[in-house]
Amino acid sequence: MNTKKILFAFAAMLVLVASACTPNTAEDEQLYEQGIKKGDITKTD
Repeated sequence: MNTKKILFAFAAMLVLVASACTPNTAEDEQLYEQGIKKGDITKTD
């Protein structure tokens, strides 16, 4: 029983580490670096 918990914890740790270490490409970053005009977000009455 204790061995199952240790193996499960180890497998969960491996999944988290593997998902955190995925490479980010420049194409992914460009989605967040687009500029917007100030007039698009401010209200003009």
